[in-house]
Parts: sequence; C-alpha cells; structure tokens
Amino acid sequence: MPDISNLMYGPIYYDVSWLLLGLLLLLIAIAIIVIILYLTRKKEVKTLKSLKVTPARTVDMEALKKKYIGLIDQAERDFNNHRIKASVAHQHFSLIVRLFYAEGLGFHADILTLTDLKKTNYTMLIDTIEGLYPDEFDTLEKGSVATAAENARRLVRNQ
Repeated sequence: MPDISNLMYGPIYYDVSWLLLGLLLLLIAIAIIVIILYLTRKKEVKTLKSLKVTPARTVDMEALKKKYIGLIDQAERDFNNHRIKASVAHQHFSLIVRLFYAEGLGFHADILTLTDLKKTNYTMLIDTIEGLYPDEFDTLEKGSVATAAENARRLVRNQ
C-alpha cells in the first residue's frame, strides 16, 4: 500500500503580485461604475428660485461714453487717413456701439444679429445698426462714414 502522505499536497501559495493585480482590477471596475453613475444621474434643473442673486453692477457711464466716443473718433480718423475702407469703418462703428451696450448695459448686442436685435426693446440701437448694415457689406463703398460716425456718437451720448 502506497504511503498516503505522498498523495497529499500542501496548499499552493500565489505570489503577492497576483493579489495586488486582482485588487487593482476590482478598483478599476468600481471606478468605471461610479463614473457611469455620475455621468448618467439626473442633473438639477435650474429655476428662477435656484438662481443666486447677483449684485447690481455699477458702471461709470460718463467715463464709458468718453471711451467709446474716442473709439468712434479713432475709427473715423483711420478712415480719413486711408488706413481702412468705408465698409471696414462701418463695421467698426457697428461693433463699437454693440460693445458699448454690452459693457454699459449688460446687454450682449455684440453677439446678436440684426434679426435678433429687432426682437428686443433697444430701438435706438436697432435703428443705428440697421443704418450701418447696408454700408457695412457694400463693396462699392458708397456710404457716408461721417454720417455713420455721427449716428454712432449720438447713440452713445444719448444712453
């Protein structure tokens, strides 16, 4: 009869690296599940009640008007010195008055089209921009830059 102790094997020991590898794979699987759950969870819907109150802006309108009238004057001087064409001058005037509204009133007119502007209550801005549009895109350079500059100045002064 053979010796039974020769048939019995002791426990086989694994290297610690296999344990670490298994734990690492387990942590990766948990991280993937957490990421999936985070990305697919329902987001909170923002309502008027959940918006935080922003403090009122105080803008020195006189300094702002002076700044933008100076920009209009600079664009007109650039045209008179033949550094820019009339259509570019009209584009400058359009952008200047739009940026004035954005900086002074917080109304981002600089990113709106004329059609978008017509849906607002800023009639003076709409009229000024509408007057600049034909000459802004005119390739024949027929528009009066002096008149456009004065209209832009009037808009800035009257705000």
